[in-house]
Amino acid sequence: MKAEKHGEIISFSGGRTSAYMTKRLIDENPKENYLVIFCNTGKEAPETLDFVNKCDKRWKLGVIWLEYRKGNKYEVVNYKSASRDGRPFDELIENHKGFLPNTIRRFCTVSLKIDTLRRYLKDQGFTSWSSYVGIRYDEPRRWNKADISPNYVDVIHPLVTWRITKQNVLDFWAAQDFDLKLKEPYGNCDCCFLKSKSKLLTIAKERPDLLEWWIKHEQNTEKYQNKSSGGFKQNITYKQILEISSSQIGLFDDEPNFECFCNID
Repeated sequence: MKAEKHGEIISFSGGRTSAYMTKRLIDENPKENYLVIFCNTGKEAPETLDFVNKCDKRWKLGVIWLEYRKGNKYEVVNYKSASRDGRPFDELIENHKGFLPNTIRRFCTVSLKIDTLRRYLKDQGFTSWSSYVGIRYDEPRRWNKADISPNYVDVIHPLVTWRITKQNVLDFWAAQDFDLKLKEPYGNCDCCFLKSKSKLLTIAKERPDLLEWWIKHEQNTEKYQNKSSGGFKQNITYKQILEISSSQIGLFDDEPNFECFCNID
């Protein structure tokens, strides 16, 4: 019978909040054998990768960098070899026969992060683990959701227990000599479809090049035998967002951001 092996896993998203959580967990529990894991989607902002690497080196975290590979596989990478051209996301879309994730079918987060992490841990012999996730106390809609994790995964929200808010996190980083070099509306996933139209419009005006990857995949859905799966967002394409950003026609009415794991704060 296979021996049970339990792990203490810190899910480092690459944002300020998860970095704060990681530092505090390790400082307060120095004897705990945490594994700090960052799953790179290939569409992270370069500043995010720099930030993860800086935290890793400054705090000696031993971050394990993972990337999804086609066929529901994964690869262990590092700061230098990490994809910066969207490869993991490209291979996920190809694996889904060109169908794109969207606000209804958000399989990108599940496949690129949650399942990739699970496959790695299973291969390391872990039969169960505690997963520490950086959701703050002032995000009750996120931490109040029903836990749908399998019974061998215990999801823990230490920032909720500590009653940590966004301001607490910002105060912490204001006292440090380095920080994540990103500001709103930019986030870890450069043009995530969970961003509101108004935020994507701002990005399109300032960095139109960032929309090219998203436009390419929306246009490529037509090359598959099945009928087009539609775009990343409902009722509008990234090409239309780019066109509106360079025209004089009116701005979007803003829509709420959906909850995601791409937050920079």
